[in-house]
Amino acid sequence: MSGNFDRRGFLRAGAAAFSGSLLAYATGSRAAASTQDRPNAAGSTGSSGPSGQPVRGGTLVFSDTDTVSSWQNQRLGTYSSGNLTAPTNVLLLYFDPYRKIFQPWVAEQWGKNPENTRFWFKIRKGITFSDGTALTPQVVAKNIEQFGRGNEKLRIPVHPQIARGYDRVEVDGDVVTVILNKPNQQFLRDVTRSNSAIVGEKKLALTLEEAGLPQNHVGAGPFVLESYVPGQGATLVRRTGYNWAPGGSPNQGEAYLDKIVWQVLPEIGLRTGALISGQVDVARGIQPADEAAIIEQGFQLLAYRPPLGTSNFAALRVNNEFTKDLRVRQALTLGIDRAGLSRDALTPRYPPPLSILNADNPNAIDLSHEFAYNPEKARDLLEQAGWTRGADGVRGKDGKRLHLSVPQSSQQVALGPAWEYIAQQWRKELGIVLDVRNDPSFAAKANQDVNIPIIVNRTSIISLGQFFADTGNTTLLASPPELVALYQRELEAEDDAAFRQVQIEQQKALHKGAYVIAYFEEAQTFGAAPNVHLTFQAQTYPDFYNAWKKA
Repeated sequence: MSGNFDRRGFLRAGAAAFSGSLLAYATGSRAAASTQDRPNAAGSTGSSGPSGQPVRGGTLVFSDTDTVSSWQNQRLGTYSSGNLTAPTNVLLLYFDPYRKIFQPWVAEQWGKNPENTRFWFKIRKGITFSDGTALTPQVVAKNIEQFGRGNEKLRIPVHPQIARGYDRVEVDGDVVTVILNKPNQQFLRDVTRSNSAIVGEKKLALTLEEAGLPQNHVGAGPFVLESYVPGQGATLVRRTGYNWAPGGSPNQGEAYLDKIVWQVLPEIGLRTGALISGQVDVARGIQPADEAAIIEQGFQLLAYRPPLGTSNFAALRVNNEFTKDLRVRQALTLGIDRAGLSRDALTPRYPPPLSILNADNPNAIDLSHEFAYNPEKARDLLEQAGWTRGADGVRGKDGKRLHLSVPQSSQQVALGPAWEYIAQQWRKELGIVLDVRNDPSFAAKANQDVNIPIIVNRTSIISLGQFFADTGNTTLLASPPELVALYQRELEAEDDAAFRQVQIEQQKALHKGAYVIAYFEEAQTFGAAPNVHLTFQAQTYPDFYNAWKKA
């Protein structure tokens, strides 16, 4: 398969077959979901992909939704950036999404004290970076120091998770010890994030802007960057001699694939069409309306949920003029028919949520009764709050209409149809006008502007406290005292059982206080050719290291 995607060629050769599939879907055809035997598979269906012994060699062409603006660790954070950069990197530990345990990677052994203030890692020997330099305990320590303190001279910000309570790092032989001045129960999970990659010393010495350039990347992963075209894509090639895979990985040698061609196709229809016409092997971001076409053409439809993540949720700003009233927030939460949303606007890959935590998260509890669809109660709450319907059916109070706005994200293709459905429902049932804004500048503004009452979010490795109570959080733009107290308990939790208990209480508090609207289970949906074997990492990134193609 060619790595060069020809938009004009697709429009000539592939569109006819694709439009026929869409027509069949439009007349009511919908394949039943049959979950494959895959951990965290969110209703994956269609072709099951090849089985048997992995095949070495070949090029895999992957299309994604967005370009990657920076390769600097602290600037990573989108699904697209993880999809592209993760194959070039290594982490201290690997979180195994299938067994749901930590596995050794750069650290072959690790541990912590009961107070969650000291974490030690014994560094594996024999790892080298793509520039040939050795990955040593000293290099690991320099990475952690930059995570914990940033570098003002180089304009490097602190790591948003690892910097919590960071005091210092010490090296004793092969052992690196991180010392915190306040507890952080999440620290081991934090070092498994894609933005916690251990990079070479040359990259650590670069400014924020220089470190963000792909040609300056120095990683130790199973693939290396061969070429990059801004706004269009990149090519990764297998790294010769790689033999330091995470524990538990089926592959312990070099990657099976020779090459990954990563392409940016922001146009939703083009991603699906490119897959069906044979111009790409895997496409991320298959919109719900295209799922039936993928299945009918004999392709794999792979939907994967993060095992430690959240459902898709919207946060309601408690200091906003509209949503500061608890009764308004409760009304918004009760005014969504989630079963209808999944059935009519989405697909079985996006079922109604149980809680703010994803159903696959071991700490999730079923709180769906707390936000079950109840438009009559929602209307009563709005009346109690003083918002009454006007002649046009829209509610108003003190001369202002109840007119809200919500930003969108191209990183989750189900958001658009979901929020259009919610907007129609709120307008009809509740008398609320909702503007669904798709422009990226508005989404960026929403992170810091309390005048925007609703912000959408989801994350794949979750500290509920950091999201909703940490100083400077961009979710609520506030730190309610009850959530701050729970956050402190979260950080101090001595073991998984204590952490689970805190997360149960956090879920209850978030829903009782109507700080969040959970509206569908998070899943990243991919289409894949029948000859592609593909599994996923904990943050829903494709595991390209273990991927292979049958000839």
